[in-house]
Amino acid sequence: MKIYFKILSFLLLIITISCNTKPNCVVKHHKSHEKSRANVPFSDAVQVDNLYFLTGQIGKNHTTGKLVKGGIEAETKQAILNIQAVLQHHNLTLNDVIKCTVILSNSNDFSKMNVIYRSFFTDNLPARTTFAANLVAGAKIEIEVVAAKK
Repeated sequence: MKIYFKILSFLLLIITISCNTKPNCVVKHHKSHEKSRANVPFSDAVQVDNLYFLTGQIGKNHTTGKLVKGGIEAETKQAILNIQAVLQHHNLTLNDVIKCTVILSNSNDFSKMNVIYRSFFTDNLPARTTFAANLVAGAKIEIEVVAAKK
């Protein structure tokens, strides 16, 4: 959990520096495009100029509201599909992702997660941090990304 706060602090520092060095820094909080997430207490993405900081995604199917079945592989795939949907809503793709943070509930799932992850991230590999922590809703994985609009 300590490393999560360090990463969050680092991202907040980047935002602060970026906005303080530019007089007309644009910050927009984007609500979810998913009806099932209309009342969540956070933004799906926060845009700072051309950077998009996406909320972490777990392997939950937003249509059913439930975690997908099939273990770490299925949850990894669903989490990335959820990320793709948010990116697409903002006219971005996985090729625009510059940083990934992957949180596993069990570090022994790293290899299985990585196989699925590599099937989505094939070119323009983003920087990545991976660690293990307790996750909400019984999830095996959570992935958050930062993307840059060109």
